Amino acid sequence: MAVLDNRTQRAMGDIQSALIAKVGDGTQTMGIPFHITLGSYSTDELDSVMERVREAANVTKPFDIRILGQDSFGDKVLFLKPEKSEELLRLRSYFENDYAHGYEWIPHATLICGDAEQVRSARELVCTLDLPQKATVVGIELGEFFPPKKIVRIDFID
Repeated sequence: MAVLDNRTQRAMGDIQSALIAKVGDGTQTMGIPFHITLGSYSTDELDSVMERVREAANVTKPFDIRILGQDSFGDKVLFLKPEKSEELLRLRSYFENDYAHGYEWIPHATLICGDAEQVRSARELVCTLDLPQKATVVGIELGEFFPPKKIVRIDFID
């Protein structure tokens, strides 16, 4: 996961809290930092992925990305859509794998998951909120989602 800066964490947390207050609890994984998913792997690949995390962290400095707005994956997931910047694509190149689903990689920072009605209502509310205009990718974290478990986090050094 490409971890976003504290300012963006707070802003996205406020947005997510407003969404949950309006549409109810979603099915998104809570207790992990807001992030851009870089890839997914089988737990059997932990050693290899740890090596990639360390290698990527050693050559990556914090970088800014623009937030282009919000979007959704069908009627199940509402997210903030960051630009595919050169820096983000370079970081992604270390983790080009999607073990879980085999879908095309679309950079996103999830706000809420739920049923069609929840996502539709959340989308209407997000349109009225001030979204972050930019974020800074400050580090990389490796973790599990179900249940949430942080394995390692490495902050980039400027």
